[in-house]
Amino acid sequence: MRTSLETYKIWAPEDSIWSQWAKPVLFAREPLAYRSHKLEIPDVKWINSADRSTMVIVDLPRHSGVIESLGLARIGYRPVPLYNGVNAYNSRTIVNVNEIVNTLFKGADDLEAMNIRPDAPPVFMLDSNRMAGGGKERGTFDNRWCVFPQDMPSAAFLLNNGISRVIVRTEFIQNDLSHILHRYQEEGITIYHCDGENIRKIPVAKPSKFRSLSYRFKTVMGLTRNATGGFGAFIPEAVQSNSTGARFYSYG
Repeated sequence: MRTSLETYKIWAPEDSIWSQWAKPVLFAREPLAYRSHKLEIPDVKWINSADRSTMVIVDLPRHSGVIESLGLARIGYRPVPLYNGVNAYNSRTIVNVNEIVNTLFKGADDLEAMNIRPDAPPVFMLDSNRMAGGGKERGTFDNRWCVFPQDMPSAAFLLNNGISRVIVRTEFIQNDLSHILHRYQEEGITIYHCDGENIRKIPVAKPSKFRSLSYRFKTVMGLTRNATGGFGAFIPEAVQSNSTGARFYSYG
């Protein structure tokens, strides 16, 4: 079985310019129930081949985004995992990422065998459940996360590398992603939405607090950062008191 680092390097090879955006968070350790067996990777029916002028963003729930991205890799795209919520094994997490981790490790063999070109266009991978839940819940591991503009290439970088179109494969475009897409749109990059069958050009409305420092501040304050750089930490139980009157938090 490959180590975590070896698996990460398959998903973020040094010869790809897009690997600098790959997040190592879910590769920190091997999954507990990991079994290396071949994945079923269905053909992607909404696109026929990789277009070097087109970047894809796959924003689907749980492991379905990994499977879809591997299908795109089969036709020539370079998958780039942006998953940034820490996995807490044997703990109750707000966002369940176990299936994502398992599929990333299982899919490494398939991805390595595809021999993707170093200059292949990218498909950036997100979990549409990243902001699931109603907020911080006491006694849980809060690993909700979001994407900020620095988590993806700038519009200038994309244009300099021949990317002039972005297809977002998702059910609906979430607010955090709209902050990135609207920047692209402002710089002349055309945005398309794909629901799994049809691709259509869309306008991306200017989101609230666009380019505002308060947007990032308020968003981060509502999440729980991890010392390793990702998002995720335990939220203590309600305050309790012992026999001496001292107050403390319980972590379960």
